[in-house]
Amino acid sequence: MKELETIAFRELERYHCGSDCIKIDLRSREQFMKGHVDGAWNIPYEHLGKACSMLPKNKLLLLYCERGGTAMLAGRELMEKGYRVKAAVGGFEH
Repeated sequence: MKELETIAFRELERYHCGSDCIKIDLRSREQFMKGHVDGAWNIPYEHLGKACSMLPKNKLLLLYCERGGTAMLAGRELMEKGYRVKAAVGGFEH
């Protein structure tokens, strides 16, 4: 199996998502409302399984969380389902 690719959290800014990628914030709704990466979708990790059906497999998914651990876990799960994923390490600490 292919290894999950990681990027530094600060690298998220260089990705201008739209037609080719989606930034996904895996933190709670409350944390997301306090601050998030511009253009990110908020899909809390505990809801990711249900949300998979709305995620397109033809786009790169850029995942981030508070510190990086959840993004790595979610990234591996999504890769097993056939998604293209990069997980941000470091995370969004607000």
